[in-house]
Amino acid sequence: MGTSAPLHRHIRLVRAAIVLLILAGCTGAADPAASTSGGPSPSDQATAPIATGQFSPSLSPSPSPTPLSLPAIDLTAPQVWFAPNMGSVDFPELFSGPDRWPTARDRVDVFQFYGNTVSGDPYDIGGDNVLDTFVGVDAFGQLRDWGIAVAIEAGVIKWFACGHGSWAEYANGGITNVEANGGRVSFVAMDEPLLGSQLVEDGVGCDFTLAEAAAEVAAFVAAVQAEHPEVKVGTIETIPPQTVDEVADWIIALEAAGFTPAFLHLDVEIADGIGDRGFVADLRGLRDFSEDRGIPFGLILTADWQVATSDRTYYESVVEWARAINRGMGRPTHIVFQSWMGPAASGLHEMPRNLPDDDHGTHSHTRLILDGLDVFATANAS
Repeated sequence: MGTSAPLHRHIRLVRAAIVLLILAGCTGAADPAASTSGGPSPSDQATAPIATGQFSPSLSPSPSPTPLSLPAIDLTAPQVWFAPNMGSVDFPELFSGPDRWPTARDRVDVFQFYGNTVSGDPYDIGGDNVLDTFVGVDAFGQLRDWGIAVAIEAGVIKWFACGHGSWAEYANGGITNVEANGGRVSFVAMDEPLLGSQLVEDGVGCDFTLAEAAAEVAAFVAAVQAEHPEVKVGTIETIPPQTVDEVADWIIALEAAGFTPAFLHLDVEIADGIGDRGFVADLRGLRDFSEDRGIPFGLILTADWQVATSDRTYYESVVEWARAINRGMGRPTHIVFQSWMGPAASGLHEMPRNLPDDDHGTHSHTRLILDGLDVFATANAS
């Protein structure tokens, strides 16, 4: 797509840094040396994960004894997912001021939290957007009452922490925290395990074969579902550096390891190649491959990091990307409005603001949900 290598590396390392903070928060600093090819084999890591220590969920009393139930979500039907930036300054106001996004909220099927926002541990890039904050505004109970399903994004394989054990422990802790505070988790979205299995930084990486990486993912899913059997697990994957064919091969490897993802969401580096019809046609082919195998397909709508310097330019970049998708393939089954843009001058990952959904002078994330969906109201795929 013509994306510059330095920018591509920066964006991917930002996501890696986010999950490194997650793992460090639950266990203390991870030992990168243990992640090299000289470290434990995948089978060893099942019992001796990279990071040591025990996760202790930070639980608060449930605000209501109301029995919990999962919203009925048909993943094969069109879905809208919403994942606000972890440090967005008005994140809690989505729940303390729900009258500021009633129209957008009515369009959202799944609300996705980053793992660190529900872990109970502090993290610098999120500011005050931590578990206690969300418990204080009854976020999880309100999502349940609104009929919006909850997803948690979780690491599984990263170049600095290859074993699934600590990641599964952390994901289970986050699920427990949500469910101890009035909510119910329906989905775990794995954060780019294929990339994590292949990325090498400063000579440190996992050195997994495709089959070994797939086995780690299958073990992670088994560990999560052993404690939370109702939770469905899907995957987020990247293009580039992976190609469409490599992602397809990864899906086949996961199936061979005994795991079929509940969904496939693509994180596409959209810089430069955003209007390339041939590229979007390739995405359409991957969608067909995925859904022919019973795996619902989605695209993440986030901004081009080269141009998004404000809420307005973030908004404009995402709308342009949505138009390119619609021209090339029509509406994907899952549309994921998600940001991890940052850090801002404040040190937080805060762009864009979330509220309100009805002020055309404010380029908010919830307004973007409405205007982005409007793009797909016109069936003009070529």
